[in-house]
Amino acid sequence: MRLTRFRAFGARGVKLKYPSRSWSGVRGDDGAVILAIRARDLRRHKRGSRCMLWGPHGLQAAMDRASFDERLRHCRLAELRGGAEGLLTYGDDATVDPDVVLSLRVVRRGAEYWAELNA
Repeated sequence: MRLTRFRAFGARGVKLKYPSRSWSGVRGDDGAVILAIRARDLRRHKRGSRCMLWGPHGLQAAMDRASFDERLRHCRLAELRGGAEGLLTYGDDATVDPDVVLSLRVVRRGAEYWAELNA
């Protein structure tokens, strides 16, 4: 059974700053970064999968300014912490399968932040 993004983040211990608009958050008990990513954005490569998490031009049209800036802060924090948890969203309503939690390595490439998943 899929959950709304809001409920999926809540199930991971994250209180979203913008409940209807946030695509990332920080878990209260341990400070882990949780990032929602669209399943359709994952791209396979030789050693696993990857997708862009944030770019100055890549996601701005789909997010308001506050959510866009929040996502950038969370990407920077995840890079510093060495990783993040990923929630996959599906469809236009961006529902989440709560049983699928990915271990992400967040890397910066130029002005963009990417999630990498090992095979």
